[in-house]
Amino acid sequence: MVKPFHATTLFALLAGAPMLLIPGHAFAQEAPVAAETPQEDIATDDAASEPAIVVTGTRISGFTAPTPVTTLGTEELEAKAVSTVSELLDDVPQLRINQNIGKSSEPVGGSNADLRGLGTQRTLVLLDGRRVAPTDPAGTIDTNIVPTALISNIEIVTGGASAAYGSDAVAGVVNFTLDKKFTGFKLDASYGQTRYDDHHRPSVSAAWGTSLFEDRLHVTVAGDYLHNDGQTSQASRPWGNDQTALLTNPAYTPTNGQPRLLIVDNSRFTQMTAGGVLVGGTAAQRATAFALAQRLGFAAGSGVQFDARGNPVPFAYGTNIGGTFMTGGDGASVEDDGNIMPEIERYTGYGSVRFDVTPNVTLFVDALYSQVDTLSDLTPNPDNGGITIRNDNAFLANSLRAAMAGAGLTSIAIGRMNYEDGYSIFDSSTKSRRVTFGVEGRFGGWSWDISGQIGRNSYFQRSDNNRINNRWTLGLDSVINPATGQPICRALLNNPNPTAAQDPYRDIRDCQPINPFGAGAISERAVDYYAGSSYLRSHQEQDVFAANLSGSPFATWAGDVKVAVGAEYRREQTVQTSDPNSALRRWRSVNAQPFTGEYNVKEAFAEVVIPLAQGSAFAENLDLNGALRYTDYSTSGGVVTWKVGVNYSPFADLRFRGTLSRDIRAPNNYELFSRGNQVINAIIDPRTNVSRQTVQITSGNPDLQPEKADTLTAGVIYQPSWLQGFRASVDYYSIKINQAISTIAPQGIVDFCNAGRTEFCAGVIRDPVTQILTQVNVIPFNADSLKTSGVDVELQYRFEMLGGSVKLRGLANYVSELSTTSNGVTNDYVGLAGISPPPAGVPEWRVNLDADYAIGDFKFGVGYRYIDGGKFDTRFNTTTLDLADNSVAGRSYVDLSAAYRLSKQFELYGRVENLFNVYPPITPNGITQPTVANGTFFDRRGTFFVVGGRLRL
Repeated sequence: MVKPFHATTLFALLAGAPMLLIPGHAFAQEAPVAAETPQEDIATDDAASEPAIVVTGTRISGFTAPTPVTTLGTEELEAKAVSTVSELLDDVPQLRINQNIGKSSEPVGGSNADLRGLGTQRTLVLLDGRRVAPTDPAGTIDTNIVPTALISNIEIVTGGASAAYGSDAVAGVVNFTLDKKFTGFKLDASYGQTRYDDHHRPSVSAAWGTSLFEDRLHVTVAGDYLHNDGQTSQASRPWGNDQTALLTNPAYTPTNGQPRLLIVDNSRFTQMTAGGVLVGGTAAQRATAFALAQRLGFAAGSGVQFDARGNPVPFAYGTNIGGTFMTGGDGASVEDDGNIMPEIERYTGYGSVRFDVTPNVTLFVDALYSQVDTLSDLTPNPDNGGITIRNDNAFLANSLRAAMAGAGLTSIAIGRMNYEDGYSIFDSSTKSRRVTFGVEGRFGGWSWDISGQIGRNSYFQRSDNNRINNRWTLGLDSVINPATGQPICRALLNNPNPTAAQDPYRDIRDCQPINPFGAGAISERAVDYYAGSSYLRSHQEQDVFAANLSGSPFATWAGDVKVAVGAEYRREQTVQTSDPNSALRRWRSVNAQPFTGEYNVKEAFAEVVIPLAQGSAFAENLDLNGALRYTDYSTSGGVVTWKVGVNYSPFADLRFRGTLSRDIRAPNNYELFSRGNQVINAIIDPRTNVSRQTVQITSGNPDLQPEKADTLTAGVIYQPSWLQGFRASVDYYSIKINQAISTIAPQGIVDFCNAGRTEFCAGVIRDPVTQILTQVNVIPFNADSLKTSGVDVELQYRFEMLGGSVKLRGLANYVSELSTTSNGVTNDYVGLAGISPPPAGVPEWRVNLDADYAIGDFKFGVGYRYIDGGKFDTRFNTTTLDLADNSVAGRSYVDLSAAYRLSKQFELYGRVENLFNVYPPITPNGITQPTVANGTFFDRRGTFFVVGGRLRL
């Protein structure tokens, strides 16, 4: 449902946000965000002193694009003391930086730009106006590869731009512009840490540039280094040490009015301990455990677990008993070690050479190398009730064997958290290599360029302490060898000399018996037998060759008509390989499948600006902007994208702008050709309301078709001549994507199927006899539509006060709708704070307020950011109440910054982020090791201090 826009709410937030700083609100801040339109739209006391800004919203220079553009300059980079661009982009209300903090199926640590919550693949990332190659096999781009030392500005087009820049620019464009004519030397070094002293971030960046041969040759080099030592224990935070989890409510029925799910503290595993415990996730399983406990002489209501010597002892159940979690009791918990952020180490090197062959012809070559290494950990290999023990098991206690015989049981099932395996370590490395070369020039008022770009990116991920399932199963099935009286694998006893055909991977010949009874009972030899490291390695290639021409062929009564034309050829290839065991799906998790995908794209475009009025009685300015692009994909054929835009100023202080465009995104290699990764996560079966560890297979879909988006933007800019330094803009946007390429989360697939949406049921695999959920297949598909709409607002005022200068700025984003429609069913994601993409829930409101004061050698800044709350999850609240309290409160954050210039060459600076150490809302996800604060917009790190210095020579 589309929500109404209330302008009074917006201006109350912008004008009165400081009043929100009252007890009961959470606090922190973000850095100032620069003007949202080209430089000529910004009122300053000395406009000539401001550097020129090249705007990404158009291919035509010297023209104010009708598409809204947010620009972040070096002033904002320095004010926030950022070490990566993702830290600054996180403050743009329309933009979210997605970072995986430890999901084994996704690249860990990558910071991916996501405009409008439409997904990272719909945000085109450019470096110096040229496309950046994917940095991982999924086709996303880690913004950490961009060198911060030379960034001159970051331009964010907050509307569709496919006609100007090609595929993927559905939600917009993020363009990083580097200063390739920098002269001199600069060094920036900083150190940051949390108030808890458990997260540290040293960072250094440097750049040097010089001109030779009477300024005809310019050479620039730069480098960055950053080490973020991460934080892998959420229990280090007061909000993260209560073992909070999302539980199924065993008392729920569709008609009794009780919630289906519970968010409660002191959550323990129902059927996992360090030493093993008999399964008890369902009432029938607990009845079996109770019966065996009574035969062992335990008190009524006790279950059965195993002590350090492997002897059966009583197991106390808690309340709210479900298939994975319960409240209280003797179960284990690994929640304290849930990740807040991964460890990241980053190196970036950049070089640029530009040579003026003539005053009007320049040769250039740029080279970029970046390496980003990340490290994250997850829980040791868990077995949530999936271990089958026969009555002749070599390690089974005689007392329990007798109890089983008395109960007529030939086997039992136990669950176990296998700490002997060690924590699962995910070590990944992203290497990016890019060379851009070409020639550019001017003649008779026209400019042209011919360029080539070679991108070679590689991604490697190793998963340590993974487990080969077949070996685990063989080792658990042990018996006593009658010849030696010692434990032996049953398979090896039955087949002591297997042939290569019977045992191609030496699973039987090398088998070591596994003792699952008691903490620490599994021997090192057994662990060496079944545990090891899996890996995936991918190589992404991108070749781009382009030619562009722009100029003015003629003039009208209102001024020069400007045109830009160009053509481009692009080749994209992804090759993924993995270890042999992964290719055969032998590991417990990930099991990356090798695949190769390649396509090429041929494009031609034209853009025109036609002035219709200039200084007339009815219009100070009126111009029309149009663009047309034809794109031919080798995988899906040709498609036409277009844009029509208008600028109209009835008088100098007021400008109206609007665009209407058709934008395109074709599926990438991963979406088309990937063969599937495997993970195991807890899935709540809505038929039984029981959570079970379930295999999930994610793969591509070669039948995907390109998605097409219709985008409308309309806005007004008011810059009154009677109030120098003030500027205000309001822009409405609406994006509707037809045949949207969508991937639904595994839990959503199961829930949608259960709700009667049959198109999802093909991905839900159940045991044909027991109907127990065993596997969920996740593939992308073309949904009916994906829509979003809302309003962006900016207020800015600069003035002099007490001998210094003041800059005030307010930015706001209001989201009216973010919804998917498939088979006539619509789901709205506005205000969802507890779920992950795609598409991700977004706040209804995000507001940024910044105030900066500079006097002499001092600079001071204070910022305020408000992130609206909403619902934990409303997707399935159609006929039942999923949560008793489904609300999530918003958060307010405050930051402080200061700088002092000791000399013309050296400046000291400092910054405090999240000054009041505001806690994030508690929104746990439903996996074995829950992330307690799962909302991606809220700060989990806590108060963060940064000190540093800048040297300029």
